[in-house]
Amino acid sequence: MEYRSIPRISNSDLTEFRNFLFGRPERKPVKAFAFGTALHEMILEPGKSGTNPQKVDLELVNKLATVAREDKFLEWILQYSSKEEVRLWQDLETGLALKSRLDIVYKNRLVVDIKSTSCRTREDFVASCLKYDYDRQAAFYLDSLGAEEIVKRRFMFVAIQKVKPFNIWKVEYPGNSDFINFGRRKYQSLLSEWKQREARGLCFVPSTWGTELFLE
Repeated sequence: MEYRSIPRISNSDLTEFRNFLFGRPERKPVKAFAFGTALHEMILEPGKSGTNPQKVDLELVNKLATVAREDKFLEWILQYSSKEEVRLWQDLETGLALKSRLDIVYKNRLVVDIKSTSCRTREDFVASCLKYDYDRQAAFYLDSLGAEEIVKRRFMFVAIQKVKPFNIWKVEYPGNSDFINFGRRKYQSLLSEWKQREARGLCFVPSTWGTELFLE
């Protein structure tokens, strides 16, 4: 079964659920998603033959992938880490089944997530992390490694600039930082609401799950 259709809750599913709760229109940035997918494949799975349905700018993808491969940290960690690792686990508070797919995991202690960004400065990217709920994603991904030794773990964004001068910014957070703790409260609040709605028979089914799984 393809990862996105596994009937477990992902961080992206929580975003869709949040939008549903607050009546926000579901504006999916299809072009940006396709670009990010192509870039991830080029960096993390260079031998994979992907498709290009959204007419992604492959010249730019290749440029950014080259910039990434020339970065000393990425060159090193890609050699010694697992990539595109799928984690399946159960939330301790609600019992809900969760899933995550992690870009890079080093010795179960460091999670690295690659982002492409149009931000002009590192400061702008850091500010965007809260705007786009990257704190919730970071906490969700870190917690998928297990409840033990959370304080010893770290999360790092590697942001690759999509415009000249094509900088790479590394933004790292300890597992017990305010950034991670705030994101953890966000995702736990959404899971609590998800569970309460289930108890009232108001189950939410994300658009990526196969609806045939829920038909009797």
